[in-house]
Amino acid sequence: MNFELNGARLREARRYRHMTVADLAEKASVTKQMISRYERGNATPGLDVFQKIIQTLKFPLDYFITKDKLEFQDGGTFFRSRLTATQSEKEPSETYKRATAIVRDYFGEYVDFPELTEDQFEDDTPRQAAIKLRNHWGLGEAPISNMMRLLEAHGMVVAVVDSKSKKIDAHSGFYTVDGRSYYIVLVDKASNSFYRQQFTQAHELGHRVIHANVLNPQELDADEYRQMEKEADQFAAEFLLPAQAFEKTLGTDKLDLKHFLYLKNYWHVAIAAMVYRARDLGLVSADDYLKLQKKISYRQWRKVEPLDVETPPSTPVLLKQSLDLLMKQNIVDPSELSHELGAQYGTPFPNEILAEIIGVDLSQFSGEIVQLKPLHK
Repeated sequence: MNFELNGARLREARRYRHMTVADLAEKASVTKQMISRYERGNATPGLDVFQKIIQTLKFPLDYFITKDKLEFQDGGTFFRSRLTATQSEKEPSETYKRATAIVRDYFGEYVDFPELTEDQFEDDTPRQAAIKLRNHWGLGEAPISNMMRLLEAHGMVVAVVDSKSKKIDAHSGFYTVDGRSYYIVLVDKASNSFYRQQFTQAHELGHRVIHANVLNPQELDADEYRQMEKEADQFAAEFLLPAQAFEKTLGTDKLDLKHFLYLKNYWHVAIAAMVYRARDLGLVSADDYLKLQKKISYRQWRKVEPLDVETPPSTPVLLKQSLDLLMKQNIVDPSELSHELGAQYGTPFPNEILAEIIGVDLSQFSGEIVQLKPLHK
């Protein structure tokens, strides 16, 4: 079997599996230097080594020996994460982002998706941008019951994925497939509180309308990145809790956590976020804010608040509904989807990735294609 290894694909698959060069070298029974040479395209492994690499990384064989058939462009990724998140923790997200964009593009040949709305307010303050967007989308000052549905309704592609990092809540950004641009929002599976998701997705929406067309987040230094994240938080706070309407509902019960619990059910926002919002708007003093924080700690609401357990997290619907529709019409067979993406785009992603981003059980797909083709002498 003669083949040319795609070193960039090997590097991507290794990083997706959170493996170092040394980790893969040990599994493949070669030196670290050889793995580095494979990834740089300076060497090709023998069949026995290649077999071990495929079995270790669990990507389809063709993924390592094909090249992109269309032009792809990543517009940069905004990570809602602690600054201490390492690059290795972020790298799998790029694979998820690319796969989500390609699946959306493929399904879009058959399905009439909502168009991505052209909403950009980079010249406004975060608060002004949030107010303008609410007005543009006809939301007024009403509570937003489900941010995920709102994003999907306005053309953004949302998936829930497992980054295997406790430091990444979500990430988003543009990805272009052969000139067609999609805004991808990936919510981390570990962010399993509906109310936490609400703010996280509003934060990513802030990046979409304020930053996405003017900033490349990967080019920012630490201080610039902090400022960008602060602006996205300010946007999210105003978008979810419009200042005047929130003040009216807060009323005079500003130190009563029972009232904040009532407001949580009304605004669909976490108590901690509303307490911070009240302080930020000057609706409670610094001393009262401290009292509220102590009450939250006393009730052990710091990690889990009332309603968190009872309220299931949001799940995306557009890609899943698209697959269901295409299956019913006998247009797409899940067991052939990886092959089809390979044939059309040159990207035969593993079934586990496809099932995860679409939001369906892996059992709907066939087993992984990870074995070498038989040799013909």
